[in-house]
Amino acid sequence: MKNKIEFDIPVLYTTGAYIRPFKVVDINGNEKWIWTVSEFVDDTFWNGEVFNPGESGDSMRSLLSPQPQNTSSN
Repeated sequence: MKNKIEFDIPVLYTTGAYIRPFKVVDINGNEKWIWTVSEFVDDTFWNGEVFNPGESGDSMRSLLSPQPQNTSSN
């Protein structure tokens, strides 16, 4: 696989999500580090409505497809 994507090990918790550092390369070939969400914990909102996006997907469209809400009661 030519373009291998690897997450770095540290994972931090921020309100509603786990984040981790992720290395990207900009259009000029410069490496940058950014934070990326690796897992959502609480509800996400879009246009004022609850919207729970996928955590990963094969396309941007699949990321923007709403996921079923967890309705289990523990």
